[in-house]
Amino acid sequence: MFQIDRSYIDHISLESLQSRIWDIRADFKDDPTLPRIDTYGIKEKDFEDYLERKQKFEDFKDSWRQRRLFILALAFIIPVALFSLLMPKGVEPWIAYLAAFLICALVALVYATIAMIRGSKFRDNPYEKFINALLMWDENRKEG
Repeated sequence: MFQIDRSYIDHISLESLQSRIWDIRADFKDDPTLPRIDTYGIKEKDFEDYLERKQKFEDFKDSWRQRRLFILALAFIIPVALFSLLMPKGVEPWIAYLAAFLICALVALVYATIAMIRGSKFRDNPYEKFINALLMWDENRKEG
């Protein structure tokens, strides 16, 4: 029988944070040691909405990771091509490379700023404390 070698993806989590939290809460709902949402002063509906927003943010970060080389390559190649076509004779070619590098840096800076602003909404609040408590509980359960 044909066996697929998956050892190269062992370190990658193939499930989303949202589904992991739902699985923990559904599979172990009767466990008395499981952190309860009531102790954090959170309503179930509000937590589900927050978890969905957090998952969209995580998906945004993942999509950047997957496409960043392509985006940065385009941001570098297009200006170099345009400069080489439109530059008058006698102008140094390093100017095109410098401009392309600056555009790539600008694209990366804009992304980092957007991620920082969006990510600041997901810090130091009761929802995050509850999520961290659930994840730590799950890790301790697996170890023990």
